Amino acid sequence: MEQQQESSMWEPRPPGNGPLQAAALPSCALPSPGAEQSLRPYFVFRAHRPELGICWDPSEPLRGSPEAAQTRGPGGAGPGEDGDGEAEDDSDDQRRYRAWVAGRFCSLRAGEPWPGAPENFLYGPVTLQFHHNCAKLRVVVGGEGPERPPGEGPERPPSEGPPAAGAPERAGHLAALFQPDERTQRRPNTVILQGAVGIGKTVLARKLVLDWARGRPRRDAFRYVFYLDAGDLDAAADRSLAELMAAQWPDPPAPVSEILSRPRRLLFVVDGLEDLKPFLDGPEAELCRDWGAPRPAGRLLQALLRKALVPEARLLVVVRPSGWARLAPWLGCPRLVEVLGLCAADRDDYFHRFFGAPAGARAALAVVRDNETLSALCRAPLVCWLVCACLKRRLDGGDDLRRGPLTASSLLASYVAGLFRGRPAPRELPLWGLCRLAAEGVLARATRFGRGDLERLGLAEADLEPFVASRLLLPRPGGAFAFLHLTLQEFLAALYSAMEVTRWPGLAPSSQDLATELEKVSGEDASFVGTAVHFLFGLLNPECAGPVEEGLGCRLAPQLRRDLLLWAAVVSAAPPHSHSLHQFFLSLYEAQDAAFLTQVMDHFRDLRLVLRGKADLLVSSFCLRHCRRLEKLVLHLDPDVFSDDDGEPQAGPQASDLATASLWKALCSVLTTSTSLRELDLRFFSLNDLCMKSLSEQLRHQDCRLQNLRVQQTAFVPFACGDFPLALSGHQHLTWLDLNLQLGDDGMKLLCEALRHPQCNLQYLRLRSCALTEACCPDLALALTCNQSLSHLDMGGNQLLDRGVQVLCEALSQPKCRLQSLLLPACGLTAGVCQDLSAALTSNQSLTRLCLASNSLRDDGLKVLSSALKSPECPLQRLALWSCELTAEGCQALSAALHSNKNLTHLDLGENDLRDDGMKLLCEALGQPQCPLQALDMLVCFLTEACCQDLSAALVLNQNLRSLNLGHNALRDEGVKLLCEALRHPSCPLQRIGLERCQLNTACCQDLSSVLLCNPRLKSLNLAQNALWDEGVRLLCEALEKPECGLEILS
Repeated sequence: MEQQQESSMWEPRPPGNGPLQAAALPSCALPSPGAEQSLRPYFVFRAHRPELGICWDPSEPLRGSPEAAQTRGPGGAGPGEDGDGEAEDDSDDQRRYRAWVAGRFCSLRAGEPWPGAPENFLYGPVTLQFHHNCAKLRVVVGGEGPERPPGEGPERPPSEGPPAAGAPERAGHLAALFQPDERTQRRPNTVILQGAVGIGKTVLARKLVLDWARGRPRRDAFRYVFYLDAGDLDAAADRSLAELMAAQWPDPPAPVSEILSRPRRLLFVVDGLEDLKPFLDGPEAELCRDWGAPRPAGRLLQALLRKALVPEARLLVVVRPSGWARLAPWLGCPRLVEVLGLCAADRDDYFHRFFGAPAGARAALAVVRDNETLSALCRAPLVCWLVCACLKRRLDGGDDLRRGPLTASSLLASYVAGLFRGRPAPRELPLWGLCRLAAEGVLARATRFGRGDLERLGLAEADLEPFVASRLLLPRPGGAFAFLHLTLQEFLAALYSAMEVTRWPGLAPSSQDLATELEKVSGEDASFVGTAVHFLFGLLNPECAGPVEEGLGCRLAPQLRRDLLLWAAVVSAAPPHSHSLHQFFLSLYEAQDAAFLTQVMDHFRDLRLVLRGKADLLVSSFCLRHCRRLEKLVLHLDPDVFSDDDGEPQAGPQASDLATASLWKALCSVLTTSTSLRELDLRFFSLNDLCMKSLSEQLRHQDCRLQNLRVQQTAFVPFACGDFPLALSGHQHLTWLDLNLQLGDDGMKLLCEALRHPQCNLQYLRLRSCALTEACCPDLALALTCNQSLSHLDMGGNQLLDRGVQVLCEALSQPKCRLQSLLLPACGLTAGVCQDLSAALTSNQSLTRLCLASNSLRDDGLKVLSSALKSPECPLQRLALWSCELTAEGCQALSAALHSNKNLTHLDLGENDLRDDGMKLLCEALGQPQCPLQALDMLVCFLTEACCQDLSAALVLNQNLRSLNLGHNALRDEGVKLLCEALRHPSCPLQRIGLERCQLNTACCQDLSSVLLCNPRLKSLNLAQNALWDEGVRLLCEALEKPECGLEILS
């Protein structure tokens, strides 16, 4: 099979306000002028060959010769060449050549009209805009432009085909690609035009050449432009560059000498390089430097790209990304331009021009916008036309496009079937061969097929005649063929896996063929296969299968459904991944089969989805409403999911957007349709009352069995909670609630009302950064005394202040309060509230965990809390005081409390300025065998090796400490060596030690290795961000290999 440029000649440019988009990467710096000049070889000329249509004037000074150098201007630029002066008038040869090029490129393909209509799809000039951002060059071909307001009709009478190309007002757009770099002020010699297969690169390049030919030459930088399509070249025949140029001259002989005399104003457009096999290989020494010497096509183009032939000429190379990766080592520092396809404004404008009637255009656009597969396909200009043609045919037939979902598969099926309307259906064997050819090409990333491919499948050119006559297949030079567009090839590839071969059953695709294609879509690069898999699922849809079977005279295999169900089971068993699931859901949406979808979704227990727009909402709601056994759903919504048509994010679906609201409601129905759903993680930009109403209705439903609910708002705007808090009232199953949104005191008041409900069984409540103040604390305090199930409360990141927490402490002191864990980090607290907290700690027998981190308690506050810790009535087991502005002064009271406390097992003092004196005071308590501490965190406490002797002694005496974090302290090798003495002691109970970023080097690794060998209790060791070097790591690895080493985690 011949590896082919992507549908280079398949990609038409539809009309609109702005042309195709393209983005360019910054070009690299070019060599200095002197260096560039030193690389220029003299041209070697052959004898005059009039039989080839080549002639030149031997008396004319040749480029690169001393005579030519005398006629050049400053800097080596001749008149009108890369200078600021006006170009000279066109010669007769130039005018004749421009006219010939304009006639050659006036249609989509040379000599081929637009399919189904005589008008040209190429319609006007292509403009280039340069944008500079952070000293990087970006090239945009066209622009988004303003969207047509809804209801606005076209500016000129519509027609089914696109309007004919008009003469542009100005040209020079090819020259714009070669504008000087902003930083280096050097013009690129080579520009790479790259983009996805079928996106429109070739048509864009042809359109640029057409604009050049029709433009005003005095404003253009190029005197001659030659378009070389490698796919049309005979790879086996030897031809010279002069012969290639002569073949593109209107009437021989071609003035090659005059053309090559000013190479800086000569442009070669090279397309279809992927077609050449082997691909431009050959050592540098064999490069052709004589433009008159015949060479194989690959060697000739290689010399042109490597600047061995006509080194000063400009190059515009059209390749797909994989082709650019192979060309990169040869092209130096070209300017990269990526073709992105039709922008939304171009697409919408073309729809309005195509349909004429605003109502029809709006209905058709609604179909495309709501289907991600269709939206992606419509970035390719030809597919945009194809979709318009299919939708218009339905509208003309009286169909209501809003009545049901229209999929890409059904539209492609109706288009392919319509090609044979009024013609005999193709025979089974040629159809099978064509579909297999398409499938092999999709998997091999090939789009052009030669005689060898036909012979291998037993096909003759006569067998392809029905497909050529219907323009499904296009003949190419050299007896090759190509599909009208990659999308049609992908559809036929799907049909190959789905069709049943009745007369030759041995030719039917096996399950292994299908599995191979399906596995491809789960790989890293599924760009060539993903759409084909969507179509494969779409063939399950009767609206797709019916036209295919009737129009093409084939039958679809009955085992297709079974095979796809088996693959769905494999996908559901894989780890949940947003991108792969998204592609899989797109395939399921193409099927539009409720029974099949229910069987598929029964395999899923855990789903993680990211919805990036309305199309994602449509597909996900369609799939989720068929879930019956889902247990966990993670759903993240981007702002564009609920944005208006202008792209402005809104607070949710408004009343005017009933369709989006309906989709959101359908998605929320998974809370009741899947009675096994126990956990929902919902993250969104902003939701308003309409959205929350749908969610609240499902939460309140008797069939909702949700136990864990997490809701996070990413926008810092007030949360329109509506009935959401009240929907939790009486929810007997909900036990875990995590809210991270701008709830506010009003929303908190409603939530407290739900907490007071006698049937509320909530056990865990996390309200991080919910814009709460002390005003909500009285309601919360009342809820704490009424609710008998709530055991964990996290109010971090809310400005409750001392006054608010004092109110909560009154509730904590009540015997009815059953709270076990209270987290108040970053709540604006000071030492003034510590007396109330101490009183609550001694009166509440259930509170075992308290977090007061990131509050300005200081040493005075710590002294008050330490007095409570001394009390035998204090049940506290976990205390977090990191970043509380503590010093060694407060450690005196804390150490005394630890001497008598029997319950505290976890203490976090990280990010406090305790220093070595504070650590030594704590070691006095740690050295007591009865000290109950099991975990101590001293991260970033400004410790040094000076405290390690006391700490080492305490570790030997302490019988309970299991975890010690000393990370981000300057302990150095000397300090760690002291700690290793304790770790080697048989009575040291430590199981985890953190030494991250402690300024360690290789010197301590020998001691650490000995610890690993003699302390089997040590399970975790963190040495990250230390300069241990290879020698230190080697010592540790040697210890890890020993059987007596019990370490499980080494960071």
